[in-house]
Parts: sequence; C-alpha cells; structure tokens
Amino acid sequence: MKIGIYGGTFDPVHLGHIRSAYAFLTACQLDKLLIIPTFIPPHKTICKGDDPKNRLEMLKIAFSELPFYEEKIIISDYEILQQKTSYTYETLEHFIKMSNDLTILCGTDNFLTLEKWKNFERVFALANIAHIVRPNTHDESKEILEAKQKYTEKYNARIIDVPMEPIDISSTEVRQKIKDNQDTSNLIPTEVRAYIDKYNIYGVQND
Repeated sequence: MKIGIYGGTFDPVHLGHIRSAYAFLTACQLDKLLIIPTFIPPHKTICKGDDPKNRLEMLKIAFSELPFYEEKIIISDYEILQQKTSYTYETLEHFIKMSNDLTILCGTDNFLTLEKWKNFERVFALANIAHIVRPNTHDESKEILEAKQKYTEKYNARIIDVPMEPIDISSTEVRQKIKDNQDTSNLIPTEVRAYIDKYNIYGVQND
C-alpha cells in the first residue's frame, strides 16, 4: 500500500494545503494520504496561545467535504499525541509499520533544507521524497537541481516530482486577515473560517 505523509503546522489550513494534498495524491498514486499536524514544529515558531487540537479540527473540517476524503485521507493526531517536538524521522519510524512504501511531501523550502532535519539520513532511508514543481516545465533553479543530484548520489534518495500550479497563500497572511476581520473566502474554506470565528482563534480586531 502506497502511503503519503503530509506534515505541517497548518495554522490554519488553507486552500494551498488542499491543492497540494490533491496534487500529491494524484502524482504519487497514493492509496492513503496521512495529513499530520505537528505538536511543536522543530523549525517554526507557533502562534502564542496555539491549541494543536484546533489545528487538527480545522483540518478535519477542510478535508471532510472532498469526494475522496473517506476513501483516501486520514487526518492523524499521531504527532499531537506525542506532546513533544515533532521530528519527521520518528513519525516515519512509526508509520513504516503500516507500509514499507512511504512518501513525504516537501515544498521547495523544506526540500532545500532536508540536510538540516534531525536524523535526515534516516528520513531518506525510510521514505521517498515528493517535491512540488511547476507542471510541464524544466526551469527549476540550479540550487534545486544540485540538491536533487546530491540527495540521489550521496544518500540514495528516491525523489518524485509533484506538478502543481503555484498558489501564493501563506498561513501568516491568513491569520493577519482574520485578525483584521477581513474576507478570506479565496484563502480558506468557509467552514474553517466559521470555526475560527466561533472560537475567536486568532483574535479578531474590532475598531
């Protein structure tokens, strides 16, 4: 069984995450996709007052309406339940028991910094690396091409390209728009915004 792992903070989940998940499923012909929010990310600062359970619930809301949700997608609380800094190699060591065909999804920033991850060589050994690229192009930067060659030759990495049209959305931008009580209908699912507003997760400013 081919299992994909898509980890991240998802603070909050936005339409870019959903599109990336769909592209990942399609390009890698996954049987299952595990979407795993971190408890504490090793390379990011989480928002003050962060509640991982809210991030988990927003993921469930965002993906539950998709036609392939019940068949293909699992929103996993594995890293949240560990109650500690989330390291990819540990997550892979856990899920390798489910399948020996694991693939993790990386955007360009993560892809270029893989050697800075804790026990990164273990990551290469346990999983394929899926890297999001622009479709039908060969205009990858020299830096990316050199990283691919290095990972393949030095660490025997198995790299898969996931074509996807770029989408310029960041969770930071989403949080700020919510805080300023602005429209986010082109950034996050309306059901996710309703959940955020209900519990005032990011602190709406009322002038």
